[in-house]
Amino acid sequence: MIENIRKYTGLMIVVLVLLFIGLVFLGDGVRNSFGSKPVMEVAGESISKKEYDRHMAVLDLPRALPNAHFLSRETRILSSHYLGDSVIDFPNLMPGSIVAQMSQFLQAGSSPDKFITNRLNTQKAGLEYGVTPSNDEVESFVENVLFADPEGNYDQEAYSDFIKNKASAFGGTRGFNDYIRDLLTAQNLSKIVGGGISPEMETVRALYNTEKQVITAQQVILEAATYEGKITPTEEQLKEHHEANKESYNSDELRSISYVFVEPDWKTTLEKVNQQKKATKDAAEAVKKKQEEARKKAEEEAKKANEANEANEANKPETVETPKPAETSDAVSPKPAETTPPSEEGSQGDPGQPGDPAPAPVPVPTPETPAPSPVAPKPVTAEPETAEPPLIVTPNIGTGAGPVTVTPGKPNTTAIQPVPAPPKTAKEQLNGAEMKQAVEAEIPRVNEFFQELADNLGRDFEKLAAKHGLNVVKTGSFSKTDPPKELGVIIQNSNIGKLSDSIFLLPSVGDPDEKLSDPHQTSDGWFIGRLDDVEEAIPLSFEKARTKVSIDVKKKLAREQMIADAKALHEKLTAAIKAGKTFEEAAKEEKQEVVKLDALKETGSFRGQRFPNPPAFDAAKFTNPGEVATLEFTPSEEGATSALIIFVDKREVIKDDAYLTGLEDSFKGLSDVTRLIAFENWLNDRYAESEVVPPKIAEQ
Repeated sequence: MIENIRKYTGLMIVVLVLLFIGLVFLGDGVRNSFGSKPVMEVAGESISKKEYDRHMAVLDLPRALPNAHFLSRETRILSSHYLGDSVIDFPNLMPGSIVAQMSQFLQAGSSPDKFITNRLNTQKAGLEYGVTPSNDEVESFVENVLFADPEGNYDQEAYSDFIKNKASAFGGTRGFNDYIRDLLTAQNLSKIVGGGISPEMETVRALYNTEKQVITAQQVILEAATYEGKITPTEEQLKEHHEANKESYNSDELRSISYVFVEPDWKTTLEKVNQQKKATKDAAEAVKKKQEEARKKAEEEAKKANEANEANEANKPETVETPKPAETSDAVSPKPAETTPPSEEGSQGDPGQPGDPAPAPVPVPTPETPAPSPVAPKPVTAEPETAEPPLIVTPNIGTGAGPVTVTPGKPNTTAIQPVPAPPKTAKEQLNGAEMKQAVEAEIPRVNEFFQELADNLGRDFEKLAAKHGLNVVKTGSFSKTDPPKELGVIIQNSNIGKLSDSIFLLPSVGDPDEKLSDPHQTSDGWFIGRLDDVEEAIPLSFEKARTKVSIDVKKKLAREQMIADAKALHEKLTAAIKAGKTFEEAAKEEKQEVVKLDALKETGSFRGQRFPNPPAFDAAKFTNPGEVATLEFTPSEEGATSALIIFVDKREVIKDDAYLTGLEDSFKGLSDVTRLIAFENWLNDRYAESEVVPPKIAEQ
């Protein structure tokens, strides 16, 4: 064999040289010839559809991680080495929230092309600066942070379950680890980029004091809704608005699909569950039986031991005791029996005459001799009865019983029989955990079917479904806002929403494999859909859009009028205050109602989650006492539904026991935000240099 290899050494060298030349001169052409067509470009590098989907899939990772418990303090301290000290004091952190927070450094919430470009630039910079984590560092973070149990120990079972059932959606173990490596690299780079930047403590204190103050104020509110009923748009206004906003008045886009739904055999599942329960019960009973036998055996041994002890005691010589003399006591004579004087009452309880004998006692009835009736029964004579119409009584709704005929004066013997509830199906007899386990048991079957679809580039959907014993369902055309009932099911482990929402994410134009949805898990099974037809939205005529146009114009005119009135009122009240009037006096002159605001303060947070402050507090927190705050529109001036005019009476900063701790936490948090902003600016500069061709441009 070795001689044959030596014989063809020259030929092998020639082949290797040709391959090398092909790789050098063809470059990406060789790689792309074996992949799908590119959908975007970054710095001249093509991104295929498969690579694009793999990059975007990781955005669902926070939901797929085990988020059943909060991270322990020990785990948060460990994660602070990557995320900063501020995470230590957040008790409600979960693995998913840790990854979501780290994903912000790659701008995961931005456009897809920016997120993918940031990942690629982070990978490149990590190697340039030497801050890319090793495999050991990545594995340590995964085991000790993302898959730590409530006590902070590595949860091997949870990790194995994730790798087996969920990691495939993120490119398997390798794709999952690569994304975690990118997140850790971004953290390391942000420390380099933003390492010399820190907020000033006095600035932090001033901002913190504004959030810790309590405000007493007075308020006047204008509501846009009160204007809408007073406005009647003209025909010209309606037509003018429709003409200027035609793109906003379109028919709904309609789509039709074919889909399969892989659902467990619930009857078989129930049988298996019952068998498992029976096996568990039998095992428990066997243990209980053994314990009972052991207990009886112990009792028998104890009984034998007691009998042996008693026999030993019986064989001992008895000690004869001398009986004590009996104590003497005076004899007690019994008292003579008391006699009851004879009754002097008659047979009816009246007193008799002196010397009359006592009446005989009333006989007491016994079962053998019934008591005599004091009144002789009268003979029953048939008398004509007055006929009364029967009453028809309807039972309460929901009992399932029909009408009952009741005759007045006669007892009703017809009982209302409730309709028995239908027996539960096999599926209804399973609990949530049992159903989830049954659905996840279908993963191999779903993956096998979907892989064949992918290998066949999305063709022969019906043929492959029949091969796997799956029924294909075809829908009619439906809109995103009015999908078929069966497509209104929520997708689990995803932020897409409903099954119907996933259909409207598919491209209307593309190859057959691009019109396939990913396998989506629901509480009942797995969904895989194919987009069949699309009816594009078309502009609506003025007559068809008239109702919606009228509503929009009313809201627009009401909002404009309210804003104009609020600005004019704000100027008048401000001038009146400067002239020496009280806010209440000035408001009454303008026929406005004043509302008192006592103890106005920030909403605060719960378990680390910060809630939005009341709009009145945000409007007044920078206003000096005795002044009118800046006019506040909620939720914004462009879409205002109300206007707030606030006069500040008093402001006071509350410095309680938690003040210094809160100030320190605020400083840590602002430091982390500063580091994030610095890194985002650095990424934006790299993005501008990367000559990115976004997906839409690349498709054209």
